[in-house]
Amino acid sequence: MKAILSGSTGFIGGEILNQALTHPSITSLVCITRKPLPEAVANNPKVKVVIIKDFLSYPPETRALGSPAHKNPNLEDCKKIEIGYTHAAAETFSKSLVPSLKSQGKSFRFVYLSGKMAERDTDKKLWFMHNARSIKGQVENGLLAIQEKEPGFEVSVARPGGVLAKDSIIPSILVGITMSIKVDELAAAMISEATANSKGTRTLECDALRKKGNEILKGN
Repeated sequence: MKAILSGSTGFIGGEILNQALTHPSITSLVCITRKPLPEAVANNPKVKVVIIKDFLSYPPETRALGSPAHKNPNLEDCKKIEIGYTHAAAETFSKSLVPSLKSQGKSFRFVYLSGKMAERDTDKKLWFMHNARSIKGQVENGLLAIQEKEPGFEVSVARPGGVLAKDSIIPSILVGITMSIKVDELAAAMISEATANSKGTRTLECDALRKKGNEILKGN
């Protein structure tokens, strides 16, 4: 199958990239990025690198994105990046890829990396991390709206808590108590979602992601 990956130069995206390169179900990997990938990756026959300068506009030949609100002091910029970029990508894929897949009896699975405690109720007053949680919720709402009008577009939402390095020495019990997940577990769970033959919306909270990722990495 063909997979499309954005954010492949980041901490989480880089781990997803590494695992996707060796995943037996992924035969072609399109990496959407702002800058070139390392030569060893770009020269991999499985990989096609598409460099896009404006994530609000996808060129015809192109046919997961975001900047956490708590790290970006400019709220409008954050909304443009987090909401605008993600929805632009989803709209592009739903219009250009879904019709041909539907004719083959297949669907397009969009796996969105959200965050723990994302809030889809836009009228709800949040006393803790209001902007970050509300923005993530707005992204989720928009993706679900696209799924509603285009049945061949399937959405999975991953809601991890804190993401730790895979070689973290924090005991597993503390990882769970702190609502965290190791990056390799998260990557494995997200790739599983992308390659699974499932229908409908799926929202995976941190505990479910950690369990799924851990089972996959252990070969269970």
